[in-house]
Amino acid sequence: MTEDRKKQHLETQARYSRSRPERRPAKPGFRPDRSEAEAAPPSPPETPKRTKKPIRLDLIALAIIALLLAGALVLILRNTAGMSRDLDSVRQTSALLDEKTAPVSCEVRYLVPKQEDIVETVPYGGTVTLHAPVELDGYTFLGWARPDGSTEDRESFSVCDDTVYTARYALTFETEKHLPYLSADEDGVVDVNADVTVREAVSTLYRLLDIDLVGSGEFLDVPEDDSCRKAAATLKDLGVLEGSFLYPDDNLTRYELLRMLCCFYPASDASLSFRDLQPDDEFYPVFRTAADRGWIEAGPDIDADPSGTVCRGELARILNRVLDRSLEQLPKASAVGMILDVPPSNPWYADVAEALIPHDYVREDGVEIWTRSEPLPRHAPGQFFAGVRMHLILPNGVPAVNTVVEGQRYNASGEMTSGDDELDRLLWAYLEETVDPGSMTQEEMLRAVYDRLWRDYSWQEGWVYALGAEGWEIPEAKRMLLNGCGNSYAYAATFYELATFLGYSPDLISGMIYGTQTEFESPDGSRVEARKGFLPHAWVEITDMGIPFIYDAERDARSDGARMMFRRSGDIRWQTGYRTWE
Repeated sequence: MTEDRKKQHLETQARYSRSRPERRPAKPGFRPDRSEAEAAPPSPPETPKRTKKPIRLDLIALAIIALLLAGALVLILRNTAGMSRDLDSVRQTSALLDEKTAPVSCEVRYLVPKQEDIVETVPYGGTVTLHAPVELDGYTFLGWARPDGSTEDRESFSVCDDTVYTARYALTFETEKHLPYLSADEDGVVDVNADVTVREAVSTLYRLLDIDLVGSGEFLDVPEDDSCRKAAATLKDLGVLEGSFLYPDDNLTRYELLRMLCCFYPASDASLSFRDLQPDDEFYPVFRTAADRGWIEAGPDIDADPSGTVCRGELARILNRVLDRSLEQLPKASAVGMILDVPPSNPWYADVAEALIPHDYVREDGVEIWTRSEPLPRHAPGQFFAGVRMHLILPNGVPAVNTVVEGQRYNASGEMTSGDDELDRLLWAYLEETVDPGSMTQEEMLRAVYDRLWRDYSWQEGWVYALGAEGWEIPEAKRMLLNGCGNSYAYAATFYELATFLGYSPDLISGMIYGTQTEFESPDGSRVEARKGFLPHAWVEITDMGIPFIYDAERDARSDGARMMFRRSGDIRWQTGYRTWE
């Protein structure tokens, strides 16, 4: 090649090189053509720079959770295996304990009065046949009673525990001989409305059995010398009574009476109703049996009244029905005598006479007719006390009943009455605590009740009444006896009623006494004006041997007994300031 040509070639290459873009660095791993590699000298390979990758937190969390789950699974597997081993151990231990403690057999014990207990042993869970009735002379076997008192009616049953049964027996009440079972006091008073005590009921039932048995039953509150000891001990042996305490002085309830009577007879399954009892009530079975046997009435309008007390009249009526004793035809008065507080007009008369008077009888067409009796004695005509209660026998020998004689009233029991039952009870209680008609004269009793009135009762402001007012004696006497205090009207009313109950015929006066002019309010809200120089005041006057005497307990109470009474003379009813006229 010539020199000119070579020079031209170099200039052309230079121009091309300037116009060509600058070559970028080769990518890692790029291999140049062999010719270029051979043309260029080899250079050391470049170490590529590492870039930092981001941390994946979600992957780490998943890994941690996986580890935790794996650990939990391992623990569960281990515990399951341990629990299985523990349960196997418990089963083995329980089986060993059961072999040692589970009863192999059960005991069925039968209790019979005055005999050794009958004991039967039955395999655990085995079947037992109820023991046959055990007969006792003079008794009627009623059945085997469970511990809860119910009668076992199954002939056979399985037992898984020790069981005790008690033989229930009944004695037949004496129904042929009409034995008296009520009593009257020496005055012929039965106290027919008095509540019956448990002691009286237990003694009565024992008397009606007409037996001479002495039981071994004991009660902690019935000593050896108690009048009902023999009866209570025997009835407990019979299963009629139970428990450690009898509470002999408590009033008897209807349920207690009927429950005892039901112990002598099979239970009834009749469907009967009572207004205050439902079939699921605990009292219902007893009242159902009593009503089904005709001892009491039943019906949707009839109250059973389980907790109500029993008076002596009701006791006689129920027992007469139990004993099939009824007086459809009343006996003559001469056959009964005088039951002082139960005249023939009293609704309890027939039942009380049947229960009280010893008698023989015959039945004609089902009607009982007395053929012989031991009547109660009669009283002479006139007033007399039975206890502290005043009675009156009329001239014809008949007691004064539901009548007024010489201003004095007598109730259905022949007792003198104020006309208010509550006040009567308060007055009788006062007299019982204050007087003794058997040892004191009438005058001594009057002085005793008067002195106690002004000493033990205190003055208190109260109502006043107009001059000559009437009809305030009952409320004022009740106020004084209930509250223990009152004004002159309360003092006068109380003494007036007490004196009347002692057989006197007092006069109760609403009048005036020396004082100052004052206005007062009466109970009805009206104003009572006293004349100038006087005050409204009340007192009692009793005429003795034609001479009237003034009794003013209120003045004695306020003057510490300076005077008991004032003798009043003359026709103007005026003495020491007492005035009964305008």
